[in-house]
Amino acid sequence: MANPFALSRWFHRLGNAFIAPLFRLGPMPAGFALLTVTGRKTGRLRTRPVRAIRRDDTLYAVALLGERSDWLLNARAKPEITVKLGSRQFEARVRELSDPAELDAAADLFVREIVPFDYVDYAGYHWGFPTRRKIEEAHRKWVAEGVMVAIDLETTESR
Repeated sequence: MANPFALSRWFHRLGNAFIAPLFRLGPMPAGFALLTVTGRKTGRLRTRPVRAIRRDDTLYAVALLGERSDWLLNARAKPEITVKLGSRQFEARVRELSDPAELDAAADLFVREIVPFDYVDYAGYHWGFPTRRKIEEAHRKWVAEGVMVAIDLETTESR
């Protein structure tokens, strides 16, 4: 059975409520990042786990809810964020991809790079048995329907 709630904001908030504390306490699994953004209305720090694929000093992530994604709206208002990768934390800056060549390369990377936690993520998000083909299809759909961003990491580790 497909998850009928996958694109609802409350389902994502519920997932964040359970996953973010786990990711805060331990090292992040490969292929994921914990973003801390400043709330555009409240000014409070908001932390969200996202699937993020790293190349050099850039992470590529997709806001799955597109224009309804709170972390994306917050990052648009204040693009300076903090990112936890593994057990390290970085200062970073979010930017939307406008160059078609970079967008295509990032989308290809996001779809084809499968990490072990993707199997757990797929099962929880889609309520189905994960296979590599199904995960790639899901990632292709996320890229097509979401908003892809680049997160440029500062070259020096912040903490």
